[in-house]
Amino acid sequence: MATEVEKKTTEVVRSEYFTEEDYEAWGGPAGFDIEGIPTTPFSGGLMAYNCNLMPQNLLVKHYAMLGLHRYNMSEGTSFELDRLIKFNKSQNAVSSYYMTLLAYDPSLCQEETFQVRTDERKINRLHVTCSVARPKDKKDEVSTKGPFVPHFYRCAVSGSSLFNGELPDWPSDDALNDTNRFYMLNSSERQSTDWIHLYLELLLCANDRGSAQVRPDFMTDLQILKVAIETDIGDMKPLNERLKANCANVYITFKGLDTVPLNDEIGEHVERKAIVRRVIGPGFLTLVGKHWSGKNAEKRSVTLMSGEKAQRSRKRYRFV
Repeated sequence: MATEVEKKTTEVVRSEYFTEEDYEAWGGPAGFDIEGIPTTPFSGGLMAYNCNLMPQNLLVKHYAMLGLHRYNMSEGTSFELDRLIKFNKSQNAVSSYYMTLLAYDPSLCQEETFQVRTDERKINRLHVTCSVARPKDKKDEVSTKGPFVPHFYRCAVSGSSLFNGELPDWPSDDALNDTNRFYMLNSSERQSTDWIHLYLELLLCANDRGSAQVRPDFMTDLQILKVAIETDIGDMKPLNERLKANCANVYITFKGLDTVPLNDEIGEHVERKAIVRRVIGPGFLTLVGKHWSGKNAEKRSVTLMSGEKAQRSRKRYRFV
């Protein structure tokens, strides 16, 4: 019998608009090489895009980089994105992306064509799962088990409550002093840990898709000022090994963005905060992220107080 974690990890959604013929047609190439494959009219299915014939989309670019990040963490490689070749996208408010790209590993002097799949779970928010990240010539060796579904809601699920449910509040200064729980990156680590920049940029692109499509320079002035990594692996030595943890909450303080979709002060000089959660499980890497403001805590406090008042009111009513 499947555990609750396994059930959550393998949750799928099949669209009533897709026919069995559509599933079979796309399933052969696993959603990647679908050029020339006919689909049911008005099915809202996969649409193919040639990256040589369109402006760069920063969100798609960063989804491709997320796939390489997942592969590098798994295989111990250092592949970097060279260029996107093409991608296929499901025509939903939240979409799946099937990307074919060229990547290069400078440590191996090796170039590879990769296939990467990501599935969004929320619109205009960072909540995405990467389920496929592999060299194209090894697609028959490495695959996600299960029938092909053009868009699904599978995700990596942690066995720790620390990395499930809603994202946490920003930790207090006292909490950040707990070295068994948090690791503060130094300046050189912040500069050299590329995936921290990737996570932050993914969050910004997901929250501001308009800029990601038409303003390729809207993140060029970003500066990461502070980073704390929260894990549940205790006093692991050396401490920087926590950067490789499968499950982590990443707290990022940054500036260089003129505005964000919050009622914050406007200006590139403003220090802002972001929280991104990473969970890696068998076959999946899931990222969830949000901007953080002190107003988040105020709203939560007001909501809790309102709930407590309503509960007290209901209790008084029962005894009248």
